Parts: sequence; C-alpha cells; structure tokens
Amino acid sequence: MTNNNGSPQAFVCPKPDQKQVLQMFEQSCHQMCASEKKRVGRPATVRWNHLCLAIVHCFLRGWHAQLDVWRLLCSEQLGPFAPVQVCDQAVYNRMEQAVIPLQWLFEQMSSWLRKRLAPWEDRRLAPWAKAVYAVDASTLDRLSRFLPWLRQLLEGDSRLLGGYINAIFDVRLQQWVRVDGWSKASEHCKTRVLTLLEGVQAGTLLLFDRGYFSFALFDTLGDRNICWISRYAHRVSYRVSHICYQADGVLDAIVYLGTSSGNQARYPVRLLQFWYQGQHYRYFTNVLDPHLLTLSDVVHLYARRWDIELAFRALKDHLNGHHLWSAKWEVIQVQLWCCLLLAQVYHALQVEIAGQAGVEVFEVSLDLLIRLVPGWVARGLTPLSHAVRFGRELGVIRPSTRYRAEVPWIDPCWVVPPPPEAMRPREMVRYRSQTKGTKPRSVGLVRLKAGKLHLLE
Repeated sequence: MTNNNGSPQAFVCPKPDQKQVLQMFEQSCHQMCASEKKRVGRPATVRWNHLCLAIVHCFLRGWHAQLDVWRLLCSEQLGPFAPVQVCDQAVYNRMEQAVIPLQWLFEQMSSWLRKRLAPWEDRRLAPWAKAVYAVDASTLDRLSRFLPWLRQLLEGDSRLLGGYINAIFDVRLQQWVRVDGWSKASEHCKTRVLTLLEGVQAGTLLLFDRGYFSFALFDTLGDRNICWISRYAHRVSYRVSHICYQADGVLDAIVYLGTSSGNQARYPVRLLQFWYQGQHYRYFTNVLDPHLLTLSDVVHLYARRWDIELAFRALKDHLNGHHLWSAKWEVIQVQLWCCLLLAQVYHALQVEIAGQAGVEVFEVSLDLLIRLVPGWVARGLTPLSHAVRFGRELGVIRPSTRYRAEVPWIDPCWVVPPPPEAMRPREMVRYRSQTKGTKPRSVGLVRLKAGKLHLLE
C-alpha cells in the first residue's frame, strides 16, 4: 500500500532498532517510571513498569494465567528489572490496580506509532475527509466457572460473559483510536455510543454497522459536521425529496428518514441502492454531494468497515484475548489493554511492511506476524526488514482473499445534484427509542435552537 504520488525518493522511513517490539515497551516503561509520583512509606516490591512489562511478556509468549505473571517476575530478568521475591497473592492484588498504568502505556505507544505511520496513511480512502474511522462493538468471551456464583448461572446468562467493548478503529492507519470497555455485556452498543464519539473531530467520516442505526445519533453527528455511512436498517421508512440518478436498478436519492409523526430525523440523507447477483444493497450517508461521494466510493468505503471486525478477531483469536484470566472486571481490563497494546504494534508493523514491500495492507498476514515476530526478536532479527526480505517466501506476504464488491458504473454527467430546497432540515422532529433491549421512552417534541436539540415538554 504505497501512497506516494511524487518521486520514489519522496520519503524514506527510518528503520527500527534490532529489538523493535520489546524495546518500544521497555522505553515506554522507563517513561512511566519517571512519571510515577513519589509516595510516603515503603516502596512497592513490584513497580508498575516492571509489572506491565511482565504482563506484556506473558501475552507475547501465549501464557494463559495470572500465575504465569508471578512466575515470570520471580524467575527472569525483564529489561532493566531483576527478579523479585514476592508472593503470588501480592501480584494478583497489584494486577487489579494496573488498569491505569497500562492504559497510559497504550496511549503513549499509540501516539508514537501514529507519527511513525503518517507516511503510510492510505489517503486514497475519502481524501476529502479528515479521517476515516470504523465504529463497532464486540462482546468479550465467556468467563471460566471457577467461582461458586458463576456455577449457579444458567447457560445463556449474560453475566457469564466478560463484558463488551465499544471501539473506534482508524481504517487508514489500521490503528485503534479509542476503546471503551463495559462490564455489562447485555447493554446495547448504542447505549454508550455518544460517549465513545466525544473526541471525534468535525470532517471525520464514520463507518457504522446497521446496529447503530438511530435518527437521534445521526442528527447529533450532523450538528457536529461529522460524516457517516451506514447500511440500510430493516423497517426504516423514508420520504424521497430528490432523485439524483435512477436507472437499471440503481437509485441515488435525497430522502428524509421517518414518515410517521412519532419518529422522524431532522437532516436529509442520501439513499444509494443497487442490485448485484440477485442481492439488494442499500446504504445511507449524510454526504449529500453525489460528485464528492459516488456510489462506488460508498460501497468500497463501507467494505472497509470489515477492518474493525478483523481487528477484533486479532484481539480474541491471535492475541489470546478469548482466554480471560479472572472473573474480576479490573483484571479483565488489564488483559484488554495489554491485548490492545500488542495489537497496535502488530498493526503498525503490518502497515509498514506493506508500504515498504509495495503491496496492499491486507496482503500482509497479521496472523503470521503475531506468530513469528516474537521468535524473530528473540533471535536478534529486525522484524520489519526480515519480513520485507523474506515475507513472500514465508507466506507473510501473499495475495489477499478479501471480497471485492462489484458496483454498476455511472457516468458523473448522468447524476443531477440536489437543489438547496431538497436539502433543508425539518423544522420539527420527534425521536422514538431505537435502542434494542431498552424500554420505550416517552416521545417528546424537539426543536433546533442555537445549533442544539432541546426537548419540549
């Protein structure tokens, strides 16, 4: 995936040090050591940076228990830290408080990687947008029934699940932007989505699964000048305001969502639909200019929403996020942040290998990188240069098997841009609860004042 349109010598990314993966962790741990506040009393036997490094090593080696962290701390030299003699229960208690240090380490690592990956950002995806993010949620795996209260729960009980995560994934850089974890797996993903999207800047393009379909959410994003694309949700009514193009089963039109008086969206959106091999594809977006965002662009951008699904799979299947060490939510969060920390590094390595090898990012196997990189680092090899040189021989670089959608070709001169009167917001709107699994809320009349939504009693 090379995005340099200039001369081949436009930019040369500096090569990493020999111990690329573990050295980045150790450097960040040194920074965390300097940032620790001095406290009164006896210093801790196991410091936060020592504990975080031990947890990361355990995940790199594929170990599956808190006891392995204790054994590692007591028996091996980890970077600058010598083995310490401490009881296992002390390590367990310390791990329950390691959420904030690991989260801080994740943020430091993410900031460094985003700067490093800037030359390899895939600007071909919606070049007019400030960023392209995929938004989705994933339920954590089941807890092991070691505790008595877990054995009493029936099969299918949501309390048997470790929780769920709401996440934003940068499609251009293949990096996690924000991840929010919640202990109640029964909550719907739309319940906390506004909290998740608090830091998203205007001009960003969001890719939503149909599970997030909500009139109130889309209007809120419209108020913040945030663009979005979503699949059509079942039983969603709409009224056509203007037809930009219609022929041969293809429709590009400006519509108002909601036709009933009790459930209406304020801002108009575009409906794009077509038939392919007997299947009907329908999308909604609030980008109303058909020349800025064509039907082909919408289909290919929405196909990249699958990136976050593959990222979830990497967390659970390849980084051992499916094997939860404890039923305590604090320890589950520690595991989650450690998996995310490793995932950031592996995704960044995948993007850099693809950029230097001149291939698409998904032609580099993330699964094989996760399996092979720890061994390369242990042997003193540089993962980046070694994968670029021998990647094709080892199968790390291979043809991608991702599905490529076929879209009918439309000449831009056939498309009629919508007039201003077809894009005017509604004066009065009503929202009905569109969150699955929650009780219906009272319907109130909403009027737009000073750019904000106010509920009228």
